[in-house]
Amino acid sequence: MTTTAVVTSPRTGVKLAAVPTNRNTEWLNQKAAWAFYIILILLSWLVVASWTDPGLAWTYVHLGHGAITYFLLHWNKGSPIQDDQGIYDSMTFWEQIDDGVQGTATRKFFTVVPVALFLLASHATDFRRQPLGLNLLVVVVLTIAKMSRMHRVRIFGINSD
Repeated sequence: MTTTAVVTSPRTGVKLAAVPTNRNTEWLNQKAAWAFYIILILLSWLVVASWTDPGLAWTYVHLGHGAITYFLLHWNKGSPIQDDQGIYDSMTFWEQIDDGVQGTATRKFFTVVPVALFLLASHATDFRRQPLGLNLLVVVVLTIAKMSRMHRVRIFGINSD
């Protein structure tokens, strides 16, 4: 019971591909999901900033966001929806987004968020106490994992079937 959706470029309006909709990931294409995601990050910052330095709070949010999203997007495989009949079992959640079509608005959004958090963490923290190495490591790992050349690649066989 798969239906197809047409993915178009937001900038040019050109049809990129007709992809089967994956009910596990199609909700990410909604702008409301993006707004909820940003609100969740801001609420996380408010909670962390209430018990620590507000500048350092961005670093904690960035590191926590990196760990959580790496696990959920780049480590977690499969789909909980039974109608998929196991066709997504060998794919991570990131690989399922827009059926692997690169350059879509959803993929760009989820690539920009860790970079923006890295910039906020780097700018807001006192440079004498800033864990720049950790912030840089997190943003590099997340950015590399999202590159089109890394689609369905398992480095050293880690997380392969």
